[in-house]
Amino acid sequence: MKTRLAWLTSSLILLGFIVSVSPDAHALPSFARQTGQRCSSCHVGGNWPQLTPWGRFFKLSGYTAGKSLFGDKGIGLNYVPVGMFGQFGATWASQPNNSQGQPVVSPNGSVSAYEFTGEVGTKLTDFLGVFYEYTVGNTFPGWKGSGGPADVRAVHFFHPGGQELLVGIDSNNTPTVQDVWNTLPSWGYPFYTSPQALSGPASPMISSLGGQAASVGVYAFLNRHVYAEVSMYRVATNFFRWMSAGTSFAGGGANYLDGYNPYWRVYWTEQHGPHVLMVGTSGMHSTVYPNSAAPTGPTNTFTDYGFDSQYEYLGDSNKASVRFSYLYENQSWNAGFPQGASSTPNGNIQSLNLNGTYTLHDRWIFNAGFFVNNGSNNAALYAVTSPSGSQLTASPNTTGYTLELDRNLTQNLKLTMQYNGFYKFNGLTSNIDGMGRTPGDNNTLGLSLFMAF
Repeated sequence: MKTRLAWLTSSLILLGFIVSVSPDAHALPSFARQTGQRCSSCHVGGNWPQLTPWGRFFKLSGYTAGKSLFGDKGIGLNYVPVGMFGQFGATWASQPNNSQGQPVVSPNGSVSAYEFTGEVGTKLTDFLGVFYEYTVGNTFPGWKGSGGPADVRAVHFFHPGGQELLVGIDSNNTPTVQDVWNTLPSWGYPFYTSPQALSGPASPMISSLGGQAASVGVYAFLNRHVYAEVSMYRVATNFFRWMSAGTSFAGGGANYLDGYNPYWRVYWTEQHGPHVLMVGTSGMHSTVYPNSAAPTGPTNTFTDYGFDSQYEYLGDSNKASVRFSYLYENQSWNAGFPQGASSTPNGNIQSLNLNGTYTLHDRWIFNAGFFVNNGSNNAALYAVTSPSGSQLTASPNTTGYTLELDRNLTQNLKLTMQYNGFYKFNGLTSNIDGMGRTPGDNNTLGLSLFMAF
């Protein structure tokens, strides 16, 4: 505890000492080269991945603003459509070892590289654009490469009766990655964390398909107020295998979708001066084989639906946003229950998130979030046992918070300090492993440096 407090104190002194030499950071490097705009044009306060109204419209219109990748005669390139990211840091756990002496965070407090990411983002034509990432991440121990967000869009504008109607076709590899708000799983807060920070044991299926699925969908955006989308997701194999690079379905650890699975999204948004409001709903029905290495026979089904809202104030010097989301999932373990992979034939998961961001002069960013994940007891999935082998809980209930302070150092560098705390962990409020370990012992404190070039 003394070591952690000493580190926290020194980190606060360091953050207070640093002054910005160039606060105007750029957005995704490839899109910055394409549009010639600064980060604050597309991202709130230069803070990726929060989008401004213009940033949201840029994405919905297929990344087609600015210069085309190829020269006027198709010879040569107008700009380099690639960028690189990196993240380094150190993470401290409140109690670095569990009661059996096994490490929770190892090495505790040691500076490590977290990930390196390459991205391609570009306008191909006036109606077609693409965005793709590939990440090599530290899994502690070892490194693993995998495909990140992939999003390909074709768009066209119509003007029926003097109205503006944007219609698009979209293909991506993660449900909600196509969304333009920061309330749904793909772009929700915390926006990025240490790979050593702990989280709860359960999450809805809609947030568990990243880099394992591929979609074809259509959407419409009327007068920049009303948005509606329907997409169909299938497993990212065969033609779509490039969207699931680094995922081993044969290993049995991935989610293998059966057939085509519907995802839907509807929202209304309004802007008055610096004030922006969104109210929306979304959902997905997923049919998943219990073993991705043998995708045959009975399947489990998951039906997710939820509601979300986001408010933004975009002043010249001060910016703020408040975000809310609620997701509910019905689970039918038609395959898992007979095989013993689930202790109950039916269940549910609920996820609630409330968080916000305040940005001062596009330099300092203050973030705070509270979350509640709970659901049906399931001993096959969530059992916690004591060292003697007795079951303490079978609940996924986890409640906690994330506090974060960011500092834009230069146009390419951001320093982040993040604290993750728990009130409840795996259904227990105290004595989490039968030998005096509490939920707070899983709290982590991290300092990281994020770079983009």
